[in-house]
Amino acid sequence: MAATVTLSTTTLLATVSKTDTTVSLASTTGVTPGIRLYVDQELMGVLSLGLGTSVNVLRGLEGTATTAHLSGATVTIGRGDQFYLQDPTGVPPTPVLVSPWINVITGTYWTAQGDETGPNQAQWWQPTVTTRSIGPLGVRTVTTAP
Repeated sequence: MAATVTLSTTTLLATVSKTDTTVSLASTTGVTPGIRLYVDQELMGVLSLGLGTSVNVLRGLEGTATTAHLSGATVTIGRGDQFYLQDPTGVPPTPVLVSPWINVITGTYWTAQGDETGPNQAQWWQPTVTTRSIGPLGVRTVTTAP
């Protein structure tokens, strides 16, 4: 039986302009040519690894907009078939193939919720909501639910 693949993440070490073709990552673990990077509703394809933790990329894949990104932005790493162009529908499969399910067009992250075992089986897709705010003393906070 196939197991669920949980997509890994890293962060950008430097700001990325709209025209940059190289990004600097905090970690390149799992990053190889052909892998996809997803950040701020933009899907990128890894062309090659550069010096240190720099990665040469093809920007704006699958109809996503090429945009600027701030240092520290979260980057999700996965294969091309692990990102989607639509929201999930119906009951999640057992097992769920990839978590989270990311709609790269809208930027919505989905996770399967519920219990697929027992007599009262019930599973559904739940959108993940990320709230960014500024807390006490100007500290930036990020809250993700569920």
